[in-house]
Amino acid sequence: MKTIIVVFAVLLLSTFNTQACNKTFEVGTNENYWPPYVELKNGVLSGIEINVIKTLFKGSPFCLKFSVLPSSLRAQEELKQGRIDIMFAATKTKKRSKFAYFSQSYRDEVMLLYKNTLSPNLSSIEQLFSQGFSIAVNRGSYYGAQFEQLKKAYPKQVVLISTADKRFEMLNKQRVDFVIEDALSGLFFLKQSLNIEPVTNMAFFNKAPVHLMLSKKTVTLDELSVINQLIQKNKKATERIYQTY
Repeated sequence: MKTIIVVFAVLLLSTFNTQACNKTFEVGTNENYWPPYVELKNGVLSGIEINVIKTLFKGSPFCLKFSVLPSSLRAQEELKQGRIDIMFAATKTKKRSKFAYFSQSYRDEVMLLYKNTLSPNLSSIEQLFSQGFSIAVNRGSYYGAQFEQLKKAYPKQVVLISTADKRFEMLNKQRVDFVIEDALSGLFFLKQSLNIEPVTNMAFFNKAPVHLMLSKKTVTLDELSVINQLIQKNKKATERIYQTY
């Protein structure tokens, strides 16, 4: 992690389909340990989200290379400036749409609220803030309009942490009271600690389709159209990848 932060965005980790590609897209992520979606080992990114992205572009006129950045917020700035081309697992918002195109959705993301076992089992996110509890979230991520409003009203209770493993580490050590995380990734971290559990009074915190987010500075509308065709073409193949988990 220290090396990644120092090097910043230029650690290019892997390339595939290196022959016969018309263009190479640089795909940025801030996660280096977000199981089972993304994991960095020996300079190589793996995980189901990496496999899905590679599957989506298999047989396409595009090559991919992956870069690790310090945070999601920094990755968005790099995409805005055209220094990276693509981010994945992105929620579409008006603010982001000013500088990025969004592909068709390629999966739904279900976000759950997790707590330390010593924290109360709340029934609403408003209750969390009104009672003075702290919550760790990913820096630069979007969790819905309601949370954005509460985050502005109670900024001191929101702890911005760039990676999932650090967020759950803070929760496990009771340095924060709650964490918002993807349900599948949260399940992995639940198995690693007896001090973490989901908030059972809330079915889910937020559910939304996720997309590829593409820089308007480096990706054309024609290329976006091709990428959408690839998502449709490879839909069954990517669904099988997710079903294995």
